[in-house]
Amino acid sequence: MAQHRVLIVDANEAFATLLREEVERIEGISADVVSSGQDALQATMATPYTLAIVDMDLPDLPASHLVRALRSEHPDLRLMVIPLEGDQVPAELADVSIQGTLPKPFFLPELPERIHQALVAPLSARSEPEKQVPPPAPKPAGDFQSEALSRMSQLAQELGAEAVLLIRSDELVAHTGRMSENGVSALTSLVSDAWRASTRVAQILGKESLRFEQSIEGGEYLLYSLAIVEDLILSVVVAGKVSLGIIRHRAKETAEGIRRLL
Repeated sequence: MAQHRVLIVDANEAFATLLREEVERIEGISADVVSSGQDALQATMATPYTLAIVDMDLPDLPASHLVRALRSEHPDLRLMVIPLEGDQVPAELADVSIQGTLPKPFFLPELPERIHQALVAPLSARSEPEKQVPPPAPKPAGDFQSEALSRMSQLAQELGAEAVLLIRSDELVAHTGRMSENGVSALTSLVSDAWRASTRVAQILGKESLRFEQSIEGGEYLLYSLAIVEDLILSVVVAGKVSLGIIRHRAKETAEGIRRLL
């Protein structure tokens, strides 16, 4: 009978399957796999895991938010992270009690020792969540939508974007680009669901809000979203040939311009 249950959180199915098989070769350990942050939150609520191994590249919410939520909600859960690069705990998690890291790809003979070290490493005391002041609510303005749309159209032209959307909670405020109405509607729902997931993580952490930012790759396209204020989201769909760095930089400039209109 397994003494320890391990949860692997990784959207890469092939890697996650290999990791689970290798983890279960270690005596006394069983493992489960989920592919998203939302599924990880649900799994840890239903099952008393000993260790969670979290990849830092998740499709539905920032992995750092998930790690903080797991640490806050399950103080006895041991945590390992799979960094995007290298073998060090990411800087944004330096203040979180993490028991180990696992590089991708990993060296198979090292895995049992890394898992063992994570299982025996001390659990540091949790820090109290920092109190955050919520951002100001958007103020109505007669020409807000038209001025925001002008900035969005400029962004779409510069990036060659398929679509640029402005979403408040789960409602589409404005959009521009070549994408069909059905596509825009589907993306609005997708972004709204991701924003609600981020809000749920904030509630688990005892925070009033978390800064929402997300990038998702789908085939040759990339969807990038960020919060202008707490419930107002700017989303951009661009062909994969444009780098994420450029998309992020221009989207943040546009978001700041729209924020000033509020």
